[in-house]
Amino acid sequence: MRTVRFRINPTIPRHTLLPGFLTRSRVVKTLRYTALSVFGLPFIPLYRHPLGHALKRALGMLLAGEIKKAAMLLLGTLNHTVFYALWVRHPWGEAKIRSKVETSHLHTLDIAFVVGSTGSASPDDIEVTLESIRTQDFQGLVSHVAVMEPDLPPLSFRAAVPEGSEFVCFLQAGDRLTPDAISRVAACIDGYPKFKLIYSDHDYLIKGKHRCFAEFKPDWNYELSLARFYLQTPVFFSAASLEKLGFSALSGNCALPDVIFKIYENHGSESIAHIPAILCHRPYSRREDCGEELEIYGRAVAAHLGRRGEPARIERSREATRGLSVHFPPAPERPLVSIIIPTRNRADLLRNCIESIEARTAYDHYEILVIDNGSDEAQTLDYFREIAARGVRVIPDPSPFNFSAINNRAAEHARGQYLAFLNNDIEVITPDWLGEMLGLAARPGIGAVGARLWYPNDRLQHAGVILVGGVAGHAHKFLPRGLPGYCDRAVLLQEFSAVTAACMVIRKASFVDVGGFDPDLAVAFNDVDLCLRLKAAGYRNVWTPAAELYHHESLSRGNDTAPDKIERFRRECAYMRERWGDFLRNDPAYSPNLAWDNYDFSLSWERPKF
Repeated sequence: MRTVRFRINPTIPRHTLLPGFLTRSRVVKTLRYTALSVFGLPFIPLYRHPLGHALKRALGMLLAGEIKKAAMLLLGTLNHTVFYALWVRHPWGEAKIRSKVETSHLHTLDIAFVVGSTGSASPDDIEVTLESIRTQDFQGLVSHVAVMEPDLPPLSFRAAVPEGSEFVCFLQAGDRLTPDAISRVAACIDGYPKFKLIYSDHDYLIKGKHRCFAEFKPDWNYELSLARFYLQTPVFFSAASLEKLGFSALSGNCALPDVIFKIYENHGSESIAHIPAILCHRPYSRREDCGEELEIYGRAVAAHLGRRGEPARIERSREATRGLSVHFPPAPERPLVSIIIPTRNRADLLRNCIESIEARTAYDHYEILVIDNGSDEAQTLDYFREIAARGVRVIPDPSPFNFSAINNRAAEHARGQYLAFLNNDIEVITPDWLGEMLGLAARPGIGAVGARLWYPNDRLQHAGVILVGGVAGHAHKFLPRGLPGYCDRAVLLQEFSAVTAACMVIRKASFVDVGGFDPDLAVAFNDVDLCLRLKAAGYRNVWTPAAELYHHESLSRGNDTAPDKIERFRRECAYMRERWGDFLRNDPAYSPNLAWDNYDFSLSWERPKF
């Protein structure tokens, strides 16, 4: 199913100030952050509370010897506060997406605003929200407002949404719509009238005026919506759809998650639009006070999965600041999984990989296929005989190295209903890794499933693939263990455009259906290409943090940027750009407001080129 992003200005291509190799240089990044820090000095006093809290945590990390972790925590906090304050004022920052929306040709828009009020909300909070509705610059707005008090019974649908209302907007007391919010929603509806649900990005206000901690969201991401209430408010719904779905009463924000899931259940992802711009400012206190909200959301997720007949274990995440851990068990019939491991020599790596699988894998209905790509070391050949004696299948394949072709041929030998592609430099950490990945792969509509891979020094190697840096790269690469990443996205279940084949589980029928790996991509991006073909065929590729493994990356093959391999790497980059060019520029799992020359979800400072 296709996800939809309503583009603010799709005619502006991205253009960076420096060539790609320079923007990815650590030296240039250091200089860039140094310059931002100097220019951001005047903003530091405005963000005393979040910066002080981060500094206190960083000092504790430094005392524990975690220098890199402390540095990344402070840099992330600066990015969300001081650098963001510069970004909203800079012509290459927010200004590039805030061009005036032409609304003179748009019809009037009748919206019923439902403002939820919690026990901690004050009359001033409600007035702030009402004032932001009254001061909208869209001249054709016809508004109706209903405030949902927490100690009063729910309003009937018709009392909150008068006859003739086209859309229903859910807000929380204290939310401030930007003056152009309704203009952008009206333009979105005018461009694609079939939308049933529209959401946008938001940020937070300290002391009612200092903007910080922007949440730039992906397009509709179903798996992420199970793990985190990332849509937040405001959310706009088609009034006719709500009435057709039988919502006889509305109870403020408590009903919002349930409404979102029922819209998805009945209309699918094509009915959901994302406007990638800040349309709402929320009180900073709302960012830290989320315990009750998470409990409500967990119940809504459980009810939604129950309606779909998908058993799952849902619990509060121990790593995310406000997220859920969602675990789907393997099917009761316990299907066979074929674990495919290509290798050449390096018996030490292969031994570590296989022994970790055999010793630490709880799901035991699997077979291991080792694909020998021309090993000639005596130690390796001896090890092949050793593992073959205990049931591991060793399949000789002496052809020239081509990752795609080798794995495609291996899949033909696999007896399992599911394939688990594994590099020979992988080491299992969590016993449930295979069961977690299999439980996801068996769900309807799922293509490839990726795992959380760590470098041996406990810095993140793979947490999903985002289409940045020219072709693709690993999200949150090098993030130290213990940090949740941007909006908790380094520790939560979610959909990505691609995942790495260093550890990937996929249904064999789906793999065959899309033609397997492309042999024209012998080394790089073959997994990205496979995932994009799965996505084009209607599958969702997901990443789970619950499957954790170490990845001693490229130890047996070497570095792609070595002189003898750079030309091949460039050819494969060009091949990917030619095949997937449009998609590479518009990754639905990433935001156009975030950097496209980096993997750390930092802000985009690209100059528009008209």
